[in-house]
Amino acid sequence: MIGVLSIDKNSPLDFTRTRAAVSKSPGLLVLHRIARYNQRIKMGLDYRLARLCVFLGARLPLHISYSVAQGMASALYALSPRLRDDAESSAAYMLGQAKGSREVSEAARRSMRNYAKDVVDLCRYSGRPAESKARVSFDGLDRLDAALREGKGVILVGLHLGSWDVGAAYLAQCNYPMNAVVLASNANDGLERFMHTLRSEAGVGVISAQDGIWHAAEALRRNEVLALLIDGPTEGKSVPVEFLGGCVRFSAGPAALALRTKAVVLPACTVRLPDNTFKGFIGGKVEPGTSGDFHSIVQTFTQRMLESLQGYVRQYPDQWGMLRSIVRE
Repeated sequence: MIGVLSIDKNSPLDFTRTRAAVSKSPGLLVLHRIARYNQRIKMGLDYRLARLCVFLGARLPLHISYSVAQGMASALYALSPRLRDDAESSAAYMLGQAKGSREVSEAARRSMRNYAKDVVDLCRYSGRPAESKARVSFDGLDRLDAALREGKGVILVGLHLGSWDVGAAYLAQCNYPMNAVVLASNANDGLERFMHTLRSEAGVGVISAQDGIWHAAEALRRNEVLALLIDGPTEGKSVPVEFLGGCVRFSAGPAALALRTKAVVLPACTVRLPDNTFKGFIGGKVEPGTSGDFHSIVQTFTQRMLESLQGYVRQYPDQWGMLRSIVRE
């Protein structure tokens, strides 16, 4: 945000890294306190902006909310070099073209606009999920029913493709015991709690990735459904896989969790159609394989998950909202 100084975990002003240094330098101590004060202001503004979005999204006509959101996405694309670079990196990888081309730029813009519309849907339908149900249809619910009959829980593995929030809310409205593992995107506890509340009001149980896998494993042991997005940041363990014609690192977490709990893994996504309704897909069971040591099995399992999902990316390329740089092997 313009006029606000922010700190990330790698900043030299990070408190955990500079406690000793600032205690020895009054100048650094002043700068550090100013930075922390500005960070608190930014977090407060982010939280209030999120509350405003929910307030307006629930009251404005949907087409107006979409127009405003797409305008904001276009402004962010123009004014945020880092976000634009990450979006174009993902688009370039997906299209197999060099960054800077017209095709890549257009795909990145469309992806950001679709993502903005997905945020509108989350804000609009969190308090009235039954309304969103009328705009969603799903293929493959019979596969989900069959997987639940095995009694070991189901992992719906997906990508940041389309609107997983809308799909999860729909399944919850269909009386499936839905949970979602959510990775905190920042250090703003108030904003994170607010986003968790939005998803909970849509009928989805929220499990924080920062709490470890215990809560996720418990949900699976209760024979519930767990939504996991495999293309999130790979701060933990990751494995190299072939994806969209290249070698990329993806999280090993979904495969490891499935192997530990014996849960059934099904690929899934919910995409936006041209008329702003949604189509959900649940694919066939992904088998882990049995040869090799545990690490090899995890890698093979992860590869099979990505193979079951990459076709959706190719079919709906402008709905892959992976707005970060791809980690190549």
